[in-house]
Amino acid sequence: MKLFKENSYDIVRLYINQLGIMIFSMLLYTAVGSFSNESLSSVLSIVVSVFSIIFYLVLIYYIVWEIGAKDKIRIDGGRAERFKNKGLYMGLIANIPNFALGLLTVLFLTIYMATKNDGVYAAFLIFNTIDRFHGAMYLGFITAVVPGATLAENIDLTEFLIESILFTVIPIISPIITHIAYRLGEQDKKLLSFMKSNM
Repeated sequence: MKLFKENSYDIVRLYINQLGIMIFSMLLYTAVGSFSNESLSSVLSIVVSVFSIIFYLVLIYYIVWEIGAKDKIRIDGGRAERFKNKGLYMGLIANIPNFALGLLTVLFLTIYMATKNDGVYAAFLIFNTIDRFHGAMYLGFITAVVPGATLAENIDLTEFLIESILFTVIPIISPIITHIAYRLGEQDKKLLSFMKSNM
């Protein structure tokens, strides 16, 4: 937990940026949903999702690259020790809510599929709804991959399960990006040409 204590501000900032992109993507989905043409609306939902994901990944890349660049100065000056997986761990900690919500959704749905207990199904619906809002940026992409998962009358639990697994797995992209960003920042290498260090 030393990593979290020393980097809590930056980890919380990563999570807050995700919440910001979540709200941003939900607003865009709402605008897209107002189109009367259903096929156009579906295509635009995918576009919104992909755009939101890319925007989010670029944003966290920029944040963590700067952290790595600042750490390089401290390490070179002998004021800090090198921690090469710092970006990865920061990304993993910032994504704990994503993984927890996804795992709880998968767990409750799996138990319901085995037991058909209405209370367990109610818990699944609650966590599934929260997970969809929390991971809103991924929603358009995931519903395009698993179009049969719906809360309508003809519920396909298998597709719901696949969808829930995707909501659990896809956020792993974020720690991978933060790891790459930190390592590049620490080496003062720029992946994105517009990025400039303020050091």
